Amino acid sequence: MRLLILSASAGAGHLRAAQALEAACRDMRPDVEVRSDDALNHTPKLFKKWYAQSYLETVNRIPKVWGYFYEYYDRRSQASSTAKVMRVLDRFNAGGLYKLVAEFRPDRILTTHFLPSNVLLSSRRKERGTLPPVSVCVTDYDVHFFWIHPDVSRWYVGSEEVRWQVHRKGVPLDRIVVTGIPIHPVFGRERTRAAAAAEVGVNAALPTVLILSGGFGVGHVAETVKEVLKTPGDFQAVVVCGRNEELRKELEVLEAPSGKRLVVKGFVTNMEDYLTAADFVVTKPGGLSVSEAIARGCPIVAYAPIPGQEERNCDHLMEAGAAVKAKDAATLEFKIRLLLTDEGVRRRMADCARRVARPRAAFDVIGLEAGAGLERSISGGRA
Repeated sequence: MRLLILSASAGAGHLRAAQALEAACRDMRPDVEVRSDDALNHTPKLFKKWYAQSYLETVNRIPKVWGYFYEYYDRRSQASSTAKVMRVLDRFNAGGLYKLVAEFRPDRILTTHFLPSNVLLSSRRKERGTLPPVSVCVTDYDVHFFWIHPDVSRWYVGSEEVRWQVHRKGVPLDRIVVTGIPIHPVFGRERTRAAAAAEVGVNAALPTVLILSGGFGVGHVAETVKEVLKTPGDFQAVVVCGRNEELRKELEVLEAPSGKRLVVKGFVTNMEDYLTAADFVVTKPGGLSVSEAIARGCPIVAYAPIPGQEERNCDHLMEAGAAVKAKDAATLEFKIRLLLTDEGVRRRMADCARRVARPRAAFDVIGLEAGAGLERSISGGRA
């Protein structure tokens, strides 16, 4: 059997979900020939540049505009003019993806972004008749109209609420499976706090706040860290700067007050250890980021969620008791002080996080995709 996993590099979470599914497949079903690819690499160069940059620029620079369009277009239907325009654009970009499918000849296609599924399923080309079943993994605790296509074979979603949302957008319930959002298998493996703390170089006996800088401005993170270090009590703050070298250099010269410790890291590949060693994490609430955190039982301070999918991810986790929201810098400082000084709140949030976590989501998806018998192709009828 051949399984093709497609994503799109419009935000890192979709790619990480695809990587998680690939890793789970290689671990669980080594007999399956699996390939993971970025669908944008198989579209016209101009389209790829516009698609990736327009999304990132909009959510980072004018998030309220993104939120307006997110809400406005989520009210559309498959018969709307918006859907018709999208299908025309999808057909225009289908050629490269169909070439990939023809070369790899998959038995099933699994996508972690709506672009590749819509492009493949909207084409009127003759190759459409030989397209294998296409399934979709939704990577947020919400689903937007853009994800919906009537010919998707099977849907994998993060919660019962999202399952109902997909159904209300016209999809039969028997084609929607609640698996959780797929995260890398390492987040489901047993790891003690002591072992994780030793791996990342922090003191397991001290309260630890983990700050992930993705989505923050350089100056904003630095000022926030300075304020955090003013919080009463002994604790350590770990800041992961990713590939932001400017931020890393700025933070490395900061001196922590007596009784406190500041640990500054650049790009890391063992986020599971950082989340295990932390008492709570401050992060933007992307679907993958929060799913990884709750899989390690790590309470979340969701910072300034962008309108749209991040706000809805935040709502889901706050309802579950696993997160609190900080809408701005002042609220963020308050929430951090609260969690650092109240161990009981941290413990309750950690318990809630573990209850809603689905660390084996990637395995559950692969078990259904690679374990089930092949369904009829799109040309022969919907699965």
